[in-house]
Amino acid sequence: MESALIGLVGVLLGALIGEHFRRKNRIEIYSQRIFDKRLAVHEELYALFVGSSNVISEVMTNTELNEYDRTSLISSIIVPLCEFMDKNGFYINRYLTVQVATSYIGAENVLNHDNELDIISARLKVYETAKITRKMILEEARVSEIFKHFSTISKSKPDSDIIKRIKEIEGLRE
Repeated sequence: MESALIGLVGVLLGALIGEHFRRKNRIEIYSQRIFDKRLAVHEELYALFVGSSNVISEVMTNTELNEYDRTSLISSIIVPLCEFMDKNGFYINRYLTVQVATSYIGAENVLNHDNELDIISARLKVYETAKITRKMILEEARVSEIFKHFSTISKSKPDSDIIKRIKEIEGLRE
C-alpha cells in the first residue's frame, strides 16, 4: 500500500514537473518571437526618427520658409511617425509613442521668436528632446543593454581625446 502511494505521488509530481517545463519552453519560444519583432519595429522607428532630423534642422534654420511651409514640413515628419507607431502599437510602449510623437512639435515655431538668443534656445530644446527620444528608443528596444554586453565580452575600450571629452561632459550632466 505504501509503495502504491509513493508511486502515485511520483507520477503526479512527474506530471506536474513535466507540465511546468513544457509551459516554460513554450513561453521562451513565444518570448523570442516577440523580442525579435519588437527589435525590428524599434529599429525601423529609430531609422524613421533619425532620418527626419535633416528636415527638422531645415525647418529651424531656413528663414526663407514661411510659417505654413514650416508647419507642412513638420507634419510631413510627424504624421508618418504616428502612422507607423499606430500600426505597430502592439510592440511599442505607449509612453514612448507619446515621446516620439511630440519630440518635434514646436520646431516649426523656432524662427517665430523675436531675438537670436530665443531662437537658439528653442532650437537647442528641440535638439535635446530629440536626443532624449533617440536614447529612449534604444533603451526600450533593450539595445543599450546588448551594446554594454558586447563591450564587456569584447573588452573593447575605444579611447581618444574626443571620447574622453564626451565622457567628461556626460559625467557633468549626471
